[in-house]
Amino acid sequence: MAAAAAAPEDELVSSVTLYRRRPRLLRGTVLPFAAGLYPAWLWLWGPRLWAAGEAAGPPEAALLALGAIAALQLLTALAGLWSVHAECALSCVREPCPQKATLAKVVPTPNNGSVELVPIHREQGEDGQEALSFEFQKIKYSYEIHGKKQFLPVAFPVEHPLGFYQNSRGFQEEQEIREAERKYGNNKAEMVVPEFLELFKERATAPFFVFQVFCVGLWCLDEFWYYSVFTLSMLVAFEASLVQQQLRNLSEIRRMGNKPYMIQVYRNRKWRPISSDEIIAGDIVSIGRSPQENLVPCDLLLLRGRCVVDEAMLTGESVPQMKEPVEGLSPERVLDVGADGRLHVLFGGTRVIQHLPPPRASAGLKPVDNGCLAYALRTGFNTSQGKLLRTILFGVKRVTANNLETFIFILFLLVFAIAAAAYVWIQGTKDPRRNQYRLFLECALILTSVVPPELPIELSLAVNTSLIALAKLYVYCTEPFRIPFAGKVQVCCFDKTGTLTSDHLVVRGVAGLREGKEVLPVSEIPLETHRAIACCHSLVQLEDGSIVGDPLEKAMLTAVDWTLTRDEKVFPRSLKTPGMRIHQRFHFSSALKRMAVLASLENASGEIRYLAAVKGAPETLHAMLSQCPSNYHEIHREFSHEGARVLALGYKELGALSHQQVREMKRESLECDLRFVGFILVSSPLKADSKAVIREIQSASHHVVMITGDSPLTACHVARELHFLQKEKILILQPPEQPGLPWQWRSWDGSVALPAFPDSLRDLTGPFELCLTGEGLEQLRLRDRERLLRLIPHIRVFARVAPKQKEFVITALKSLGYCTLMCGDGTNDVGALKHADVGVALLANAPERVPERKRRP
Repeated sequence: MAAAAAAPEDELVSSVTLYRRRPRLLRGTVLPFAAGLYPAWLWLWGPRLWAAGEAAGPPEAALLALGAIAALQLLTALAGLWSVHAECALSCVREPCPQKATLAKVVPTPNNGSVELVPIHREQGEDGQEALSFEFQKIKYSYEIHGKKQFLPVAFPVEHPLGFYQNSRGFQEEQEIREAERKYGNNKAEMVVPEFLELFKERATAPFFVFQVFCVGLWCLDEFWYYSVFTLSMLVAFEASLVQQQLRNLSEIRRMGNKPYMIQVYRNRKWRPISSDEIIAGDIVSIGRSPQENLVPCDLLLLRGRCVVDEAMLTGESVPQMKEPVEGLSPERVLDVGADGRLHVLFGGTRVIQHLPPPRASAGLKPVDNGCLAYALRTGFNTSQGKLLRTILFGVKRVTANNLETFIFILFLLVFAIAAAAYVWIQGTKDPRRNQYRLFLECALILTSVVPPELPIELSLAVNTSLIALAKLYVYCTEPFRIPFAGKVQVCCFDKTGTLTSDHLVVRGVAGLREGKEVLPVSEIPLETHRAIACCHSLVQLEDGSIVGDPLEKAMLTAVDWTLTRDEKVFPRSLKTPGMRIHQRFHFSSALKRMAVLASLENASGEIRYLAAVKGAPETLHAMLSQCPSNYHEIHREFSHEGARVLALGYKELGALSHQQVREMKRESLECDLRFVGFILVSSPLKADSKAVIREIQSASHHVVMITGDSPLTACHVARELHFLQKEKILILQPPEQPGLPWQWRSWDGSVALPAFPDSLRDLTGPFELCLTGEGLEQLRLRDRERLLRLIPHIRVFARVAPKQKEFVITALKSLGYCTLMCGDGTNDVGALKHADVGVALLANAPERVPERKRRP
């Protein structure tokens, strides 16, 4: 950042402006009063009050003027406490030179907390140069003297080629450790819980509280003693109870942080135990399942060994995740934590429930405690868990109703109050015998009565009552400021799988192996298909015998009646065929839309024969198949149109391979010249209450939209069943059949074809329902973003969309002025849930029915 700019890509800070303090006498809270208003008062009233023998003017007017100046000075001082911008204007002066600045005004991005004035820290670097930094919301920002001349967040080692991590040997020298600790800090995520009086002082200087104390003072002057004292004690008790609640919440959040424990770290060319809160980004650590159920201390990249991790605390995902090492991957490939995180990164705060250490016979670094080898990527409050804690701590603090509407309501009442006060003052001053002090007091009381002292209590109670009512319905609200928006929702967006449809999956059979569209039951499928289904998955067996992984893959393995062992072997229960061993898995990713495995089996003569199995989206696998039915596309489209999830299966035999060939086998070698062995059809029935809930939402005049990663035909089938789609014809934006031709909106049967952007939008949206794929969305975004934004409100189904595209749809609807609700369940919905005005996350183990007996939340 230059003196007044933030890094454009920073998601937390919008802008930074540098300041230094003015001398105390030159501040806006002192200079205008000491040099202007108080001397003016003395010049005006002094002679009349103190001149001997002269008839003094009315003392009420002099005292009122003095009181008004004192009140104005008090308000000016309080304005600095209420607003950081006011504090900067009154007490600071802008400083363009970072070396001379002492303070930084940091403006965060929307919904990321409030503006803060933070001190700038100076420390001497190893090279003798002065290093400038400040801390905002527990994140350190350092000044780049030679580069962009901006304050930037500390760049953790998260974007290097994989070879950098694979060859890393941790910190070799003490000096390297000291430099890294100075740059990145350690792994402490400390939260200091403030004292009661400190928090109470913050609340007691809030604008509403000051206004109410001022009103109480006015009533005391008017001799309303009992009412005044009772109101004041009620206000103090209410604020004290809020402070107590805040302290309890802070203590609870503090307990959420990781408790330090001893962990093996490779430093100075040897393994040694250190406390987990002393880990520095760049350390090589040993991680695994511990008897004490310790949590992963920070964000770690898995280098060697495999882990099964429970990420429920961070993502709400109930299915444990399989984590693979980066050991065999291409060294040139650059790490992308966003895309690779699901497969290769252990996030801080998650729990390792099983680990498989690197083989003893293999070369390379091996932990002494038989753990897995990992590289520390991010520490402290910069980890995924730290980000969650920062959201809780700094997101939105106060529970209030919509401030703008409240302000407009008060302004409306103030107009009448000013008219009434003016009338009383004009009529009162006509009578010279009236006491002007009493008259002024009456007018002030009329003005202050616009805001009743109970208003903030009533506003907070309105939101708190909503929170309690929701909690009784098992709806838990993490961001209460969103509650008023829930009453203004116009567009309701839903994920499909697990939200509208059930998690309980049914395998219908395998299609595409016989003429026509016949579906073979699993009991009649050929042996190659059995083998492809049995070995092509990411399932893992835990020590207690339970199998964890994707519910779709569990349903498929159960349907073919094979069993999985802990050492990566699969055996048939009912077939007379040898078992198989899985050697390499190339995991499923939403970008590639497929997964591949290298497996082996022992034939009758005792030879080890290798085979490749691939499964994925039918349109993705088509190019990899050496032979497939002529009606391949018609079959999978037909079944997708009926609402089934269709996965294509490919299989090929590789014969005998050496150990080295197995180790060095690339994904591309497996994903070519495959034999088509069928489409496996899996259906997920609608949840019991989906139809009734959607009907109720539509009856309330809400616009409903589906945003899913599933195929467009399956999504359209479910949308039709739930009456998202009312018109007969559905158009899907599809790529051209020949290169060079434009994209077109086409119906499923090909009877209708329209250009991507027709002359009139009404030609497209009037007679047809629209479905847009992620690929199509990207295409339209590149071609004409403005026309795409006009089109988005008319699209009912978004299919095959990536998580980032879900966010784009939500933010696009919001930018068009719609109040949005997003309802989802999985990790891929998190961004969209956060960006929507109201995000509803469905928990996996929520009760089926709300008990009729009322429970305390």
